[in-house]
Amino acid sequence: MKRKILTLGIGLVLGCSSLLMPISSTAYAVTNKQLENKKKEIQEKRSNVQSEIDQKKDDLVQIGEEKSAVEKELDKLELAIADTKNKIQEKEAQIVDAKEEIKKLQQEIAVLKEQIKKRDELLKDRVRSIQENGGVINYLDVLLGAQSFGDFINRVSAVTSFMEADRDLLRMHQEDKALLDQKEVEAKNKLEELNNKLADLESMKKKHESQMLERSKLLKELEKEEQHMHDELLEFEDEAAILAAQDKAIKREIEAWNKKQRELEEQRKKQASQGNKVGSAPAITNGVFMNPATGRLTSHYGQRWGRLHSGIDIGKGGRTEAVPIVAAASGIVIKANFDRSYGNVVMITHVIDGQVMTTVYGHMEYLSVSNGQSVEKGQQLGVMGNTGNSTGPHLHFEIHHGPWNGSRSNSVNPLKYVNY
Repeated sequence: MKRKILTLGIGLVLGCSSLLMPISSTAYAVTNKQLENKKKEIQEKRSNVQSEIDQKKDDLVQIGEEKSAVEKELDKLELAIADTKNKIQEKEAQIVDAKEEIKKLQQEIAVLKEQIKKRDELLKDRVRSIQENGGVINYLDVLLGAQSFGDFINRVSAVTSFMEADRDLLRMHQEDKALLDQKEVEAKNKLEELNNKLADLESMKKKHESQMLERSKLLKELEKEEQHMHDELLEFEDEAAILAAQDKAIKREIEAWNKKQRELEEQRKKQASQGNKVGSAPAITNGVFMNPATGRLTSHYGQRWGRLHSGIDIGKGGRTEAVPIVAAASGIVIKANFDRSYGNVVMITHVIDGQVMTTVYGHMEYLSVSNGQSVEKGQQLGVMGNTGNSTGPHLHFEIHHGPWNGSRSNSVNPLKYVNY
C-alpha cells in the first residue's frame, strides 16, 4: 500500500439549496437511500481502517521483538569481540615473550655450536693422530713399555683415562648436537604455534566484526521499517478520525434531510389542498460550487513530478492585501487544523442532491472556522497563505466525488465545477 501521511483537516459541507426545493416522495426515498448507502460505505471503510490499525499495531509489536533480538545479538557480539581482542593481546604478549626466549635459545645454540665446533677440531686432531700412528693407537705398546710395576699401574690408569675421555668427548658431542636440534625445533614450533593461534584469533575477530556489521545493517533496516509502520499507523489513525467525523456528519445530514423533506412534503400537501400546483425541482448543475478565491490559476490537476496533484492552485500574485478563502458550497467543517504538508487546511464534505462531495482548502495563513462548524456558501474560511509544503502564497483547492480518502481516489478536476 502506498504510504502517505494523512494529517489533513476535512470540512463537511451539506448542500442546502437542494434541501429548500420541494421534491416528490419517490425522489425523497431515492435520495434518502443514497445517504444511507453512503453512511454504510463509510462505516465499512471505518471497519477496514480499524482492522489495518490493529494489524499495524501487531506488526509494530513483532518488529519490536525482532529489534530486541538483534540488539541482544549485537550485545553478545560486542562481548565476543572484546574477549577476542583481550585474547589477541595475550597472544601478542606471549609471542613477545616467546621471541625473547628464542633469543636466549639462539644464544645458547650459539654456545653449543661453538662447543661442537671446538670438539670437531679436537676430534679431527684425534683422527689425524690415529692416521699418523698407522690408523690405530697401540695402547698395548704403551702398557708394555712400563719400567716398573708402579709405572705399569700409572700407564694403565692413563690409558683408561684417555679411552674414557675419548668416549666422553664423543658422547658429549652427540648429546650437544641432539640438544641443538631439539632446541631449534622447540623454538620454531613454539613460535609457529603462537602465530597460528594469533591468526585464528584475528580471523575470529574479523568474523565477529562482519557479523556485527550485518546485524547493525539489519537493525537499521528494522528501524527504518518500524518508522514506516509508525507513519502508516498515523495515516490509518488519521483516516479513521476523518471517517468517523464524516460518518457523524452524514448521520446529521440524514436527520436534517429527513426533517426538511417532511417539512417540504407537508408544504406540498398544504399547497395541494389549497389548489396550488407544485412545480418540479430545478435541475442541479455544476454551478453549485463557486470559486473559493480570487486569483490566477498557477497549477492544474493531474500528474506532477511523478505523482498525482489532486487539485488546482490559485496564486496570490503580487497582491499585498489578504485574499479571502471562502466555502465553495454550504456544509459542515469536519476538521480544521495545521498539517505539515498542507499547512493550515480545511476540509468540507457536502451532500448535494444526495451525493456526498468533499472540498479541500490548503496552505491558508490562518483559519476562521473550527471543527464541526456549519458554514454557508461564500463564508470566509481564512486567508490565502504559504504554510506547510508550499513555495509561495497560494490556495490548493480539491474536489472529491464522495468522502475524502488517503489515496485521493475520489478526487476530480475542480475546473469541472469552478472557472479560472
